[in-house]
Amino acid sequence: MRILYIWHAAVEKEYRKLVWKMAEKGHEVHLVTAHRWTESSRDQRFQRLPEDRYITTYPLLVMFRNHIRSFFFVNILRMAKILLGVKPEVVYLKEEPYSFAAWQWVWMVRVFSPRSVIVVESDENLEGKHPFLYRWIERYVLSRIHGMASVPTAGLDLYKRKGFVGKQFKTSYFVNTEIFFPLSRKEAKTVFPEIREESFAVGYVGRITPEKGLDTVIEALGILKKKGLFCNLYLLGKVAQGYREELVQLLQREGVEDRVYFLEARPMEKLVFFYNAIDVLVLPSKSTSWWIEQFGRVIVEAQACGTPVVGSSSGEIPIVIGDERMVFPEGDSQQLADILERFVRKEYAKERLSEHLVTQVKERFSLEQVAENKLTIMEEMLHHHVVRKEAYH
Repeated sequence: MRILYIWHAAVEKEYRKLVWKMAEKGHEVHLVTAHRWTESSRDQRFQRLPEDRYITTYPLLVMFRNHIRSFFFVNILRMAKILLGVKPEVVYLKEEPYSFAAWQWVWMVRVFSPRSVIVVESDENLEGKHPFLYRWIERYVLSRIHGMASVPTAGLDLYKRKGFVGKQFKTSYFVNTEIFFPLSRKEAKTVFPEIREESFAVGYVGRITPEKGLDTVIEALGILKKKGLFCNLYLLGKVAQGYREELVQLLQREGVEDRVYFLEARPMEKLVFFYNAIDVLVLPSKSTSWWIEQFGRVIVEAQACGTPVVGSSSGEIPIVIGDERMVFPEGDSQQLADILERFVRKEYAKERLSEHLVTQVKERFSLEQVAENKLTIMEEMLHHHVVRKEAYH
């Protein structure tokens, strides 16, 4: 296949491994990405790498970068030349269908490469309340594309309700098992010496904001303390402005202020050491009117390291975790405490679960598996489009 893959976040070199893998499988892949974007918690400019030789890359200037809904590609003439030069069989657009960038590309593909099949991939799982312009954009995009791929399972029903009548597919994020893999705790602690060995270590990675449910974890620690069971909680990420004070008050109320440690965010390649240094990772997200957990990338990263993950029932978390024993109702600190207690008392043990977790991740979320999934979607859409055209003629 001749593929034009459009993904602003591919400014991050680790994400580009997905399209490299597609090219390795014998497909002609052209990648359009942003010249600059804040991805993986850091401001990044596109840097060409030796592995980019597998594909043709077009890092383009964008305006309003870091705004998923409003950003757009500036050089319209360059976009038209790419479409006329590549003549893609499939355009795979990993941008939200309500975004200005999605509208740009769908309109231009219909004008400059009308024979191309267009597939849009979305992370949405919640009915968004967008301003009129973006609702109009979404209707336009959904009425002019051929296929939709959803990361959250709930996205499949969501886009049916929105009136999409084309073919729909379930897809996923991938985890790079060359970056995330089991290490000895001794080696992991050379990078994270803050993680103490004398107490059971619970970890969290991500934004430290109210909707991430960290109050539930702190309350669970308080419940365990009353039973004489002690855990240390390590929070790795950026604290939202004004939220630290609220958490500190909660820590004092639960009497666990000496058990919780705030750690600075680290680059992606350092996270393997964090996941291997802790006993269990928690993802206690709470659904809101405007956000539900769409995937939980940290789940598969930790599991690839052989570290168990305990998560709430929010959104896609239970599906990604794949073990109902490790899931608690969102906001239920007692249920979370019960699960953690089983770990502390060795009813569940990282050592016994590790091998299964690593195997599960490779089978469901490896780079190889996810690349194959997306290629299958494109091939099926291309075949479906050709068959429909032949039937029409």
